[in-house]
Amino acid sequence: MNKELKELKIYGKHICLRPFQKSDITDHYVAWLNDNEVVKYSNQRFLTHTIETSKKYLDSFSNTRNMYMAIEDVSTKVLYGSITAYIQSNHRTADIGIMVGHKKSWGKGVGSEAWKLMMDFLLTQSDIRKVTGGTMGCNMGMIKIMKKNSMIHEATKKNHELLDGEPVDIVYFYKFSDGR
Repeated sequence: MNKELKELKIYGKHICLRPFQKSDITDHYVAWLNDNEVVKYSNQRFLTHTIETSKKYLDSFSNTRNMYMAIEDVSTKVLYGSITAYIQSNHRTADIGIMVGHKKSWGKGVGSEAWKLMMDFLLTQSDIRKVTGGTMGCNMGMIKIMKKNSMIHEATKKNHELLDGEPVDIVYFYKFSDGR
């Protein structure tokens, strides 16, 4: 992560996105990554996470344009989760991923606000021309977030992954910087 990104803070009404730090990697955070309910629709459910593996993942963002941001409450500084953006500089695209592990914040708009902050930042404050996101077709909460934030369905990979042994679709959404 370059110096500019290390100091970046994106403020919303209720939350702030700021660079994820090693100090955010606590037993509590790692517990979210290992919580089957939190990672139900993520391929993270196939991994066992530790403090060490989480630090290694954070380190993988060093010296890249990719972004790994903490989602925290503006006033209380409570950590709600994290959001990433994988940047393809040659194509000027970014793919966003999110994890809200703080279950007490579920259903209160935290994920949607974080998604909008990251997407809007990428499309207006950087050279990114297209933002994408994807999820399992049964992950209605994530689909609702993408649709609420004016993303458009781009593609469906039919029965592409397995959830509890059953085939599920993977759906992809996009938004261009020019509003398309």
